[in-house]
Amino acid sequence: MLVRSKSVLATFAIAPLLSLGLSEAAQAATTSLTGAEALQQFNLVVLGSATSNSHVDGRAWIGGSLTGGDYVQHAGDTPASNYAGLTVMGTATNVHVNGLGSTIGGSLVNSTVNTGSSYIGGSVSNSNLNGPAYVVGGSTGSNFNGGHLSAPSSLMQTNFDAAGSTNFGSTLGALSNTLKSAVANSTVSLSGNKATFNAVANAKGVAVFNLDNTTSASVFSAGEFSFAANGASTIIINSSVSSAVIGANFLGGQAQSLGKSIVWNFYNASSLTINNQFGGSILATHASLTNNQNIEGGVFVNSLTQNGELHLQSFTGNLAAVAPVPEPEQYLMMLSGLAIVIGVAALRRRNVPMPAALAA
Repeated sequence: MLVRSKSVLATFAIAPLLSLGLSEAAQAATTSLTGAEALQQFNLVVLGSATSNSHVDGRAWIGGSLTGGDYVQHAGDTPASNYAGLTVMGTATNVHVNGLGSTIGGSLVNSTVNTGSSYIGGSVSNSNLNGPAYVVGGSTGSNFNGGHLSAPSSLMQTNFDAAGSTNFGSTLGALSNTLKSAVANSTVSLSGNKATFNAVANAKGVAVFNLDNTTSASVFSAGEFSFAANGASTIIINSSVSSAVIGANFLGGQAQSLGKSIVWNFYNASSLTINNQFGGSILATHASLTNNQNIEGGVFVNSLTQNGELHLQSFTGNLAAVAPVPEPEQYLMMLSGLAIVIGVAALRRRNVPMPAALAA
């Protein structure tokens, strides 16, 4: 199910937490993340549900249920956050959390939390909790090696309060819309089986590629990707495709070397498949993503089938420096303002008294 409605997503995200006794007012009091902060703090955000046969190096937030996977492989390198290492708003089954603890809105089943606190909103069964744990529901066949608390600790409460504080669908959707409206200053050239991304950095180091459906089809059919960064520290690649299967080889180790600098904004995609090592963060809030190989960067999608690793490449680009294309009404406002300025200047040159409204 595609989660497109802001109101639906807000209800979906907050409902499990309300069932645990946290009011909407308390939710609102917790500071929401910006889109840029989400890209920096998380290695994975899934608006709906996810299944995994692999691991995630950094922090993950799952809006629905989660089955399988190994999380927070590199706790020491994961950026600081009020969020736990793994947050699941629904039920988590067969998961393994290596660090920074967990916040689970539903039940935890056949799972292990090796390090960190755990706040479990449902029941716990057949699981090992090696750090302190607070469980709202019952417990069967589980080991509380770090202690079974009768009330949440301050860290658990912080993680819990953070869990539903950001409407990721709305926040990341707004970021995607901002990026897709950015002024393109860079182009892709195709030669044989290779697509070369020729970046032209603006004064703030930002390069923007806008790929329409025709260009996207040609680029994503290529077998090799090469990047001429030319000093760009932020690379935004917008694509309007509705679906894509990408199997290109990033030449010269650029999947790793540029992973922190690139955002692939698939603002219109409903289906994406990655069949080779991929570099950069994938922003596709309407898409079901299947990655069959490793991704060097963050993943921010509607649903996920994970068959390859997600490596921790926290985005370091400057999204605040991305300049959007002015909307038509903005042009009219600018022209109106310019007309007033020109009129006032002309009156002053002629030494004609200005109308009271303009003089004010």
